[in-house]
Amino acid sequence: MPCSECGHLLLVNHDAEKLVCPNCLGLEIEDRDIVEEKAERDRDLLQDENLVQLLEDYSKDHLLLYLIERLNKVSYDFYENRRLNMKEFAYINYLINIVYPVDKNEFGNQHLERGEEPDDDIDTLLSTQAKLVMALNHVEDRFRLCLEYSVPMRDGKFLFADYDLRDTEYRYCFQRCLRSLIGGREEDVELFDKTHQEIRDFDRPSSDEIDTLEDFGDTFYGFILSMLFVASADSIVGDIYGTSLPDHVSVFDLTELFDRLDGQFITEEGDVALQDSTLAWTNEDGLTQAGEATFGDDWEEVRDYIVVGKDNLDAHPFLFELSITDVYYQQPGRPPMTRKLTRFVYPRWYAKLLRFQIFPLLQNGEKPSSHEILNTVSTRRGEAFEENLYEYLSGQGFECYHSAEIPGENSSEIDLLVVNDAEGELWFIECKYLMPELLMRTAEGVEALNGKFDHKVFNIEADGYEGSPTGLPFPEKVDTWLALDPGDRFTAQDEQGEKTEHEFQDDWQDLTVRKLVVSNLVPSYVEKNGVEFRTDMELLEMIEDEDRVFTVKH
Repeated sequence: MPCSECGHLLLVNHDAEKLVCPNCLGLEIEDRDIVEEKAERDRDLLQDENLVQLLEDYSKDHLLLYLIERLNKVSYDFYENRRLNMKEFAYINYLINIVYPVDKNEFGNQHLERGEEPDDDIDTLLSTQAKLVMALNHVEDRFRLCLEYSVPMRDGKFLFADYDLRDTEYRYCFQRCLRSLIGGREEDVELFDKTHQEIRDFDRPSSDEIDTLEDFGDTFYGFILSMLFVASADSIVGDIYGTSLPDHVSVFDLTELFDRLDGQFITEEGDVALQDSTLAWTNEDGLTQAGEATFGDDWEEVRDYIVVGKDNLDAHPFLFELSITDVYYQQPGRPPMTRKLTRFVYPRWYAKLLRFQIFPLLQNGEKPSSHEILNTVSTRRGEAFEENLYEYLSGQGFECYHSAEIPGENSSEIDLLVVNDAEGELWFIECKYLMPELLMRTAEGVEALNGKFDHKVFNIEADGYEGSPTGLPFPEKVDTWLALDPGDRFTAQDEQGEKTEHEFQDDWQDLTVRKLVVSNLVPSYVEKNGVEFRTDMELLEMIEDEDRVFTVKH
C-alpha cells in the first residue's frame, strides 16, 4: 500500500527484498509532466509506420503467413509442453495488425527464415513492443518511477537512458499474480504444479465428460483465468483480444465451427491432417459451408467478428483473410498470367487456444453468460480452496482449526486458525479465491483488484461492487478472538464437516499473532492494517522453503 507516512507509492528494492518509500528516503523523482512529455516523444519514435519500415524488404503475403504460423506454433507448443511463449502470443497479433493495412507495393519480395525460434527481425520487433513500449506504459501507469541519476542524463534516445527506472508496488503486484496464475519463470514450474496438486485440486468434470457450458467453465476454470490474465495484460493486448462476439454465440458453437473446418483436412486414414503447427487455408466456399452449417442464417454476422482482414482488423483473430496472387498459366519466356484469389488462413491450434481466452466474454444466448458461470465456479471453488488449504496445513503437522467460530458472537468466523509451534506463532487466515481484474498491467486494473480486497477483507466500499459490505472487517474479527480468556469455548468443523467444541488455550496468548489473507491473487499492498497478503503458492513456499515475499520498510 502507499507509504503510511506520506501516501507515496512504494518502490521495490530487489537487492534488499524490501518495499521502500522514495519520498521519505529523499530520492529525486522526476517531475511527472516532464516524464509524460518524454514518453510522448518516445512513442512518436515507435509509431506503427516506423516499425513496419523494419520489415519492408519482405513479401507482405509471406510476412503475414509467417506471423500467423508463429501464433500457431507457440499454441501447438503449449499443447505439447504446457509452456506458453508470452511475448509471441501477446504481441504477434499487434505486428499483424500494423502490416495488414499497408499496401503490398511498399514491401519487397524476401522471405523470413522459418525455424524453432522467430526470425531475428521479428524478434527485434517483438522485443521492442514487449520491452520498450511496455516500459513506456509502465512509466505512464506508475508501474515504474523515474529516479534522477546523481549526475543528470539528458541525451538518451529514449527516456530509459535518462533515468534510473525502479519498479513500484503495482508492478510487484502484477508479477506476484502472474506467478500464481501462470507459473511465471521456469524455476517456478515445480512449485506451481505442487500448489495445484495440494491446494487447487478441485473436483471437476474430465474433458471427455463436458456436456454443458457450466462443465466447460468448471473443467478449464484455472486455464481460462490464466488466459484472461494474459490477454488483458495491457491496453495493446486487450484491444486485440477484447472483441466480443454476438450475444448468441457460445464456446460450443466455435468448437463446432473448428471441427467442421478440421473436416476439410482429413487424411486417407480418417485423421485430421493438421497435427503440427502447419497452417491450413480454405476458400470462400469452404468457409461459408462450415459457417452456415454451424450458425445458419447468423453466419454473415458472426463472420465479421472472427475473421481478421485488411478492412476488419477489430475481429477476434480466429481466422485470417488474405488476398493472394495465383499463377494459373506460364509460358516459357513470357510473363506469367496471374489472378487474385481470396483465401482464409486457419491456424488450428491457435484457434482452439483462443476458445479459452474468449470464454469469459461470451454471452451464450438464453443460457447463463460465461462470466456468470465463472463467478459460480469461483464461489464453489472458494469453499473447496479453504478445505484444501486446511487439509494441506494439517498434513504439514500444524494444529489447525477449520471454520472456527465463537458461540454467541456474530461475524466471528475465522476460515483457518493455525498454531505454528515451531515459529511460536498463531495464524488467523482468511481465504479468498478470486477472478483477476481486466487490464492487470495498468494502474486501473491493479487499483480495481485493491478495491476488491478492500471490500472483501476490510469492508471498505469500492467502485464496481454492489451493496454494502457485511460482517466485521477481518482485523476486528481477530481482535474478538484475542479478547478471549484461556478456557473459553469455540467451535470448528472436523474433517466430516461436523462442528466440534474446543478451548482457547492458555499458551496461545504467548504466541506472536499473524493475520493472513491467502488467495490465488494479491493486492498491491503486501501488508495493510496488520494483515499480510499471500498467494497460496507463496504460503506453500514459505512453509516448505522460505518466505520470499518482500516486506515493507518504514
